[in-house]
Amino acid sequence: MSLATYATITLARFDSLQPQKPEILDRGEGVHFLSTGADLRAAYTGPDGDTAFKFVTYGLHSDEASANRTMDDRARTLPWLSDASEVWSAVLVPIRHFGEANHIDPSNPGEEYSVGGILTHPADKPLVVVTSVGWEYTEDLDMDRLREFSQGVTSVRVGMSGVAGLHSQQTFFFPSEPRQDPITVTFWRDFAAMRDFAYGSGLHRHWVKRQREEKLGDRTSFTRFAVLRSEGTWHGADPQAF
Repeated sequence: MSLATYATITLARFDSLQPQKPEILDRGEGVHFLSTGADLRAAYTGPDGDTAFKFVTYGLHSDEASANRTMDDRARTLPWLSDASEVWSAVLVPIRHFGEANHIDPSNPGEEYSVGGILTHPADKPLVVVTSVGWEYTEDLDMDRLREFSQGVTSVRVGMSGVAGLHSQQTFFFPSEPRQDPITVTFWRDFAAMRDFAYGSGLHRHWVKRQREEKLGDRTSFTRFAVLRSEGTWHGADPQAF
């Protein structure tokens, strides 16, 4: 499986509930993955719902040129952005990645990024973190295990209100078949803020421990990114400005 070296994210927020956005057919050269997901949990429509207020278009790219083309071409490939109340787009470079996901190859989940480009990132600079979880949807899938993980994610999201150094957090479900692993996207002021939340005492650490011991999800991944370029605002501000 060819690994990605860059990513793109476009976030869009609407003032009224919107249906799931159409699949992107024109992906362009060097695009390993490009799909739009909806924050169904924040809209309380659930993973089987079909409307949301917030959407992400998440791309995995073979090189920086592909990522820049995708960001620059978003007005054509994502025409529904013109109706959004707020949009933020960025080209990202991974600086830490581990785990497995199925975005590049649904039939063969694995690591998705080759970490290169920026080899070091100043500890006092803002970060974007993308995590994912996935299940093998076989006949013997234990749905109670899936629901337990989902309830844990919801409780962690509720508990993140007011976390020091956190700009915002959101979870997105993709509509395509075969099922693509949902992702969370969080914005952090610096490495210390992200580390203290992820590994310090509290609810998140509790659920990470449960995942390791009970394997509530069949696979998970974690990717920490630096922002190379960005445009727009999210929740009224640049999520990279603290």
